[in-house]
Amino acid sequence: MNIDGNTRLIGLIGNPVEHTLSPVIHNGISERMGIKSVYVPFKVEALGLDAAVRGAYELNILGMNVTVPHKNQVIESLVKVDEAARQIGAVNTLVRIERDGESLTGYKGYNTDMLGLRRQITEDGIALAGETVVILGAGGAAKAVVYMCLLEGAKKVYLLNRTVEKAESIAESMNGGSTLVIPMALADYYNIKEETFIAFQATSIGLSPNTEDVVIDDMAFYKKVKAGVDLIYNPADTKFMKLVTAAGGKAYNALKMLLYQGVIAYELWHNITVPQEVIDDIYVELKRRVYPKDNIVLIGFMGSGKTTFGKALAGKLRMDFLDTDAYIEKQAGKSISQIFAEDGEDAFRRLETEVLEHFRDTAENTVFSTGGGMPLRTENARLLKEIGKVYHLTAANQVIFDRVKGNKSRPLLQCDNPYEKICSLMKERMPLYEAAADVRIDTNSTDTEEICSMIIKEYSSR
Repeated sequence: MNIDGNTRLIGLIGNPVEHTLSPVIHNGISERMGIKSVYVPFKVEALGLDAAVRGAYELNILGMNVTVPHKNQVIESLVKVDEAARQIGAVNTLVRIERDGESLTGYKGYNTDMLGLRRQITEDGIALAGETVVILGAGGAAKAVVYMCLLEGAKKVYLLNRTVEKAESIAESMNGGSTLVIPMALADYYNIKEETFIAFQATSIGLSPNTEDVVIDDMAFYKKVKAGVDLIYNPADTKFMKLVTAAGGKAYNALKMLLYQGVIAYELWHNITVPQEVIDDIYVELKRRVYPKDNIVLIGFMGSGKTTFGKALAGKLRMDFLDTDAYIEKQAGKSISQIFAEDGEDAFRRLETEVLEHFRDTAENTVFSTGGGMPLRTENARLLKEIGKVYHLTAANQVIFDRVKGNKSRPLLQCDNPYEKICSLMKERMPLYEAAADVRIDTNSTDTEEICSMIIKEYSSR
């Protein structure tokens, strides 16, 4: 991005902020949408919070996210607070209110954590209207979940906490004269008589590295959970989630909540709607940061050396090797040419997607050689990045032609002028290869040692 006088600054205030994933979301959206704004984390001590908010306004900062430990205290520094944020008692997004004449304004506070969770569960097919909900924990996150449940029309909300007084305090502030929110000591969970309910795990128990910890370790509880959402996203599959799944329920972590709270904040700051395809790309980037895979994926046009260099690379790194075309042929019981002839190219591309979905969830320590058209489908390009680090092997058109001419197993080259076909396909596919790849590797050379050394050097530096 070219940063100049028209670039707007957005950011995050909190302590600590060094390991935040928010820049991945906000700078990723700006880059993909061509919006001139830059997102920067700012470490702010509690004693300097008010001065930081006032200073941000005077510096013309467009908006800010707020994270721990400032979500409650920051309300005192705002000129307006959204009703949902006021009810929850926590703000995580500041939206700039421009000056009206000589009057000094400031920021309006929102709670996009709750809005992000609401958007996630809607996407996951969880409807709260008329349902009984059990929330584990009574901190700030739990209070936001309670508010969301009431907003969505839940029939009853059990709020369980080791210190029941905290649950009682939240219930009193949220009930408003009703008895919808029922505070309960965590140890009394067995007194919940409903046969089924939706559960939210809103504590930090089970957070990496303490991945085997869980608030309730009783399968009788989980047999009643038809859907469980853990507000932790690292690890991807928490002990709470595993118990929900083992008992037959559906389980979800909160990485999408992290994504959507950021997207909603970005939309508030810029007064836009972020397209779903941009959101999907950012989600892949988040997963790659939080759940990195030790796989290498080679993409590129036929004849670029994916199989030759891939096998050599796997040997040098002591990794497994897998050719996706060979795998598809084995699974289908027929050659790629037969699949093209009998079922068509679209059917073959769908098979590629199914293969990638399988290996996204199962592959470890593997070098993948992919078919030349693998990144043509948008979903395939995203899946490749979820599987591992993606290297685009590229060579000149004439080099490609010299390597593949006369090869009858290439269905796309069975034509009168294969060189012209290569040039046409390369022109069409090059932007897709570049968009799908992390790194470009020139393979005009046939020196296996040279090519492997370049990839290994780059891969080792990640």
